[in-house]
Amino acid sequence: MRQILRLSTSKQSLSILLGLTVFFLVLTFGKLDDGNPRVTYTLAIALLMAIWWVTEAVPLAVTSLIPVALFPLLGIMNGKDVSSTYFNHVIFLFIGGFIVAIAMQKWDLHKRIALKILMFTGLSPARIMLGFMLAAGFLSMWISNTATCMMMVPILLSIMSKLEDKIDKEVVQKYSIGLLLGVAHGASIGGIATLVGTPPNLSFARIFQVMFPEAPEISFAQWLFFAFPIAVVIFIFCVVYLYYVYKPKKNTWNEIDKSTFRREYEELAPVTYEQRIKGSSSSTLSL
Repeated sequence: MRQILRLSTSKQSLSILLGLTVFFLVLTFGKLDDGNPRVTYTLAIALLMAIWWVTEAVPLAVTSLIPVALFPLLGIMNGKDVSSTYFNHVIFLFIGGFIVAIAMQKWDLHKRIALKILMFTGLSPARIMLGFMLAAGFLSMWISNTATCMMMVPILLSIMSKLEDKIDKEVVQKYSIGLLLGVAHGASIGGIATLVGTPPNLSFARIFQVMFPEAPEISFAQWLFFAFPIAVVIFIFCVVYLYYVYKPKKNTWNEIDKSTFRREYEELAPVTYEQRIKGSSSSTLSL
C-alpha cells in the first residue's frame, strides 16, 4: 500500500514539474506574435492546464481556477473580466442541473419514472428496449446524459438479472448489449432535445452569444422547437436499428410476468413530498 502511495505521489510530482517546465519554456522562448505577447502567454497557460488536467496532478477544481490567478498576473485580462466568465447564467444553469440530478437520485424519482414507462410500454423484447430508451431519453432532456446513464444502469442490471432467471443466459447476454447501448444512445439523443439536456448545448449557447453579441439569444423554447423533432427522428432510427441487431429469436424468449415491473414500482412506496418537489423543480429549471 505504501509503495502504491509513493508511486502516485511521484507521478503527481512529475506531472506538476512537467506542467511548470512547459509553461516557463513557452513563456521564455515562445513567440507566436511579436506584437502581441499575450497570445504566447495564453498558450503557456493552456498547456499548463492541459497537462495538469489530463494527469490530474492537482485537483481539477484547482486547475480550472488557474486563469483567475494567471490571466491578471500576465496582463491577458483583468481580474474582473476573468471572474465574470466564471459566474454567468450558463454556469449557474449547469449547477442547477447537477443539483436536480443528485436530488432525483437521492429520492429515487428516476426509478419511479423509469418503471412507470416500462409498465406502460410492455414486456416484449422490442417494448423493453423501447421503454428503457424512452426513459433514458426523457430523463436526459432535463438532466445531464451522463447522470442519466448512471441512474438507469442499476435499474437495467436488475431487469437483466430477472431475464436471466427466465431465459437462457446466452440469449440475454446478446440482448443485454443492445439494452446497454440503448440506454447510452437514448440518453445522448434525449440530451439533444433541450438546452439543458447536455453541457455542450449550454456551451454552444454561451459561445454563440459571445461570438455574435448582436444576434438574439437562444432561448429554451427556440432550442426545443428546433431540436426536439430532430431528436425524435434519430431516436426512432436508433430503436429500430438496435432492436434489429440485438433482438433475440422468438423461440428463445419467454415473456416476463406482467407484474414484475409493478412489484418493483410498489416497492418504492408511495410518492413522497420530496419526489413531487424534485419533479416540479426540474421543469422550473428548464424555464
